[in-house]
Amino acid sequence: MRLEINQHPILILSGVQGDTRRYRTFHPYEQLQLAGVDCQLSHVTDPDLPAKAADASLVILHRVAHDRFVERLIRSIQDRSGACICDVDDLVFDTAAFPWIDAPDFPDPWRASLYQEDMRRNSLTLDKCQAVIASTGYLSERVRRLGKPVWVHRNSFSLEMLALSQAAAQTRPPSGDRVIIGYASGTPTHDRDFEVAKPALQSILRSYPQTELWIVGRLNPGKDWGALESRIRLHKFVPWRRLPNLLARFDINLAPLRMDNPFAQSKSEIKYMEAALVRVPTVASPTDAFRYAIRPGENGFLVASQAEWTEALAKLVEHAELRRAIGEEAHLDALRRYHPTVRSAELLTTLEQIAAQHGVPLPLQPEAASRRAVSSGKVLPAIGLEAEHSPTLARRALYSLRHRGVRTLLIQIWIYFRRLLAPVFPFRKITQ
Repeated sequence: MRLEINQHPILILSGVQGDTRRYRTFHPYEQLQLAGVDCQLSHVTDPDLPAKAADASLVILHRVAHDRFVERLIRSIQDRSGACICDVDDLVFDTAAFPWIDAPDFPDPWRASLYQEDMRRNSLTLDKCQAVIASTGYLSERVRRLGKPVWVHRNSFSLEMLALSQAAAQTRPPSGDRVIIGYASGTPTHDRDFEVAKPALQSILRSYPQTELWIVGRLNPGKDWGALESRIRLHKFVPWRRLPNLLARFDINLAPLRMDNPFAQSKSEIKYMEAALVRVPTVASPTDAFRYAIRPGENGFLVASQAEWTEALAKLVEHAELRRAIGEEAHLDALRRYHPTVRSAELLTTLEQIAAQHGVPLPLQPEAASRRAVSSGKVLPAIGLEAEHSPTLARRALYSLRHRGVRTLLIQIWIYFRRLLAPVFPFRKITQ
């Protein structure tokens, strides 16, 4: 059966929530809107998903773990000669990488078991899709080893992120003589990554009394700071719309990652990009993504050894003008390479190549539509809090019960309440 040209040729679908969903579904959705492409956005638990999928030529599945419903969905799309594209932004499809994940709740055997089951389900979804889009070159190589055709579409900021970051940079309060070195952790899985920079940070704090270390989010810096602890400021995790205000307070942004960890290697350059939007220079580990983003000494620093970490941080602490120049160049670089209108054109090219490879008609006229969107100066409406907070816990629970069974639902309920109890009954720390 030949697929007809539909009104909504592209459907972007996610199976998770949080920042990963925002970057990999909400932002591409905005990019396609900027190009004048009529697409739809959905979640795997959306009761209207079958109807939306029936109207799509290309369906992008972001972290959609395989189950009975997903199997039927993929088969129905492919039976109509449509194409399914698996979007990967982490090694969540490779069970061999599980030991490298530094999650605080993995000592719970039920949590660890369910996560590995989800990894196997993600792997099955990837296998059943005709093509893959990856967020980094490293991930694309891992996918290519599996024999799947893969394209790279890197993470980028949204128009709303840009506006919030510009406002934060313009209203940044003066820091005086202080030099604030900052680290923002979005997930509670980066304690070991932070250890990469920790000795250098302790050395810098001892050598430069004007420095402070600010840690934002879910990170445990340890108890071995001694007298330096008074110059460490801990901030709770903040919603992404408030993050630019904190990042703008930084003088130096940190992005340490363990180079021997495949999960760390798969991370994208988001930390560089978010800091660049508020004109803050980044010192990062030389992973694949940061090597792509950073030109050492021009728009940031790449450092591997403790000596390199200390040297780069000392340069930036000592020279305010160097911080300003590198932060400004990073900002310009982010606008040149990560702006939604730039990524919009790249995404359209990628989707057209995938569609052509699978004989899927896409009624796209991106050039004229893109010119209209940009020349009009129109700011597209934000996705909105309602969409970001959807689906509800109840809807997710009902989906698990219907499509993954009672056992999976009971484990998910256990994990939910166990996390609530974690502040009182902490998880046993995994040592490695």
